[in-house]
Amino acid sequence: MANVTMRDIAEKLGVSIVSVSKALTGKEGVSEELREKVKKEADRLGYRYNLGAKGLKEGRNYNVGVIIPSYYTDDTSNAFYMKMYQCVAKCLTNYDYATMLELVDTRMQEMMILPQIVGDNRLDGLILMGELDETYLKRLKQMNIPMIYMDFYDLSMETDSVSMDNISAEYKMTEYLIELGHKKIAYVGSINATTSIMDRYLGYRRALHHYNILYREDYLIEDRGEDRLFKELALPEDMPTAFVCNNDEIACILIEKLEKMGYSVPEDISVTGFDNYPFIRRNASGLTTVDVDIAMMASEGVELLLERLNDKRETFVRRVVSGHIVIRKSTGKAATEP
Repeated sequence: MANVTMRDIAEKLGVSIVSVSKALTGKEGVSEELREKVKKEADRLGYRYNLGAKGLKEGRNYNVGVIIPSYYTDDTSNAFYMKMYQCVAKCLTNYDYATMLELVDTRMQEMMILPQIVGDNRLDGLILMGELDETYLKRLKQMNIPMIYMDFYDLSMETDSVSMDNISAEYKMTEYLIELGHKKIAYVGSINATTSIMDRYLGYRRALHHYNILYREDYLIEDRGEDRLFKELALPEDMPTAFVCNNDEIACILIEKLEKMGYSVPEDISVTGFDNYPFIRRNASGLTTVDVDIAMMASEGVELLLERLNDKRETFVRRVVSGHIVIRKSTGKAATEP
C-alpha cells in the first residue's frame, strides 16, 4: 500500500488515530498489547515512520555512519566489507536507523582529514569496518561519537568491537593440514598490517607448537606493502607442501602463481584461505577456507552500538564470532617424500 497513513492503520485495527499516534511515538495512554499490535500492523502495511519528529523528540538523528578504508574496497576484494555493510544496514533498519557510508583513503589518513559524515553532527554513532591507522583512529575518537570497530579490535579495550575468532579458526585450519600429513607449512600474510592477520598467524604458530613442528622464518611470507595493498609473493627456495593464507584472495593469487611455476594444487601443494568468498576469483570456488559469519558479526555490532547509544553499559566489550572450516579441493594429503 502506497503512502500508508496513521488513519489506514487505525481503520485496520478499529482504533482511533490518536491511539495509533501514541503507540508509534512511544507516548503513554495505550496498553503495551495495543502498542505492539499497532507496530506490527504498521510494519505489515509498510508505514514510513516520521523519523524527523521521532528524532527531535528523543534528541537523535537516527543516522549511523559507516567508514571503510578504501584500500579494502578495490575491484576484486570489496566483497567482504560490502557484504558486511549490507548486513549492518539491514540490521539498523529494524531500529529505524539509516546508514551513511564513506570510504577513507590513505591520503586522508596521512593528512588527518576527517570523513565528511562526521563533521556536521548528523550521526548518532559510527561503525568502522577494517583497520585504519592508529593515529587516525585516535583522531576519530576525539569526535566523541559512540563508535564500534568491526573485524578488528583495540588492544587497549577503549572501544567496543566485534571480530572473528581468528586464532582458533586458523589453529584448526593448520591442524587439519597437519592431520593430512603436512609438516612443511608456510603462512602467507603481513602480520603487522592488521590485528586479524596477526591473530590468524598466532593460530598457525600455536598449532605448529602443539604438534612439535619446527617454525621456520622463511615460511612467513609477506603479502602486502606499507600501503596495505598486495605485492608480489616471494616464495622460499625450499618449497612448503602447504600454505595457510590469511584471506581467500591472496590464496587465489598464490594458486595462480604456483600453477605458472608448474605445481599442481593440491597434488603437489595444498593451499587454504580465509573468509569463504568463492566468487572473488575464478579459482576460488574450490578453495578450502574458513567461513566467516558476516551476518552474525553485523548483528552483534549493531547490538553493541545500540547498547552504547541507550547508555546501557559503561564498560567496553569485545565480542568474538566463531567460524568453521569449509573443505574443498585445494587441499589434500601431503605428497610422499621421494
